Amino acid sequence: MPERIVSGLIVATGLVAVGLGVAAARQRLRIAHRAYRRTAALHASPSGGWTGWFLDGFSGLTMGTQWLSAALAGFVWTLAGLCLIGLGIRLFAHV
Repeated sequence: MPERIVSGLIVATGLVAVGLGVAAARQRLRIAHRAYRRTAALHASPSGGWTGWFLDGFSGLTMGTQWLSAALAGFVWTLAGLCLIGLGIRLFAHV
């Protein structure tokens, strides 16, 4: 009986990890979009030239880096959650 409780807790922890991965990825993308808009607003104020080119490239690079970071973090958390779910199911089936 304790094995079933433990396996249920492991599956629940896996589900929480998957949810946390999705929430963390959304939050990182929201922060990245906010930073991109802020930099784009700065880009609109200069008249152009070198400053405009730099700010446009910097905002694009920042957005891309944050997007990759969010995707990687979400993937890792989701993978960890799926592994925990699989472990909990395997433990439940073993009992």
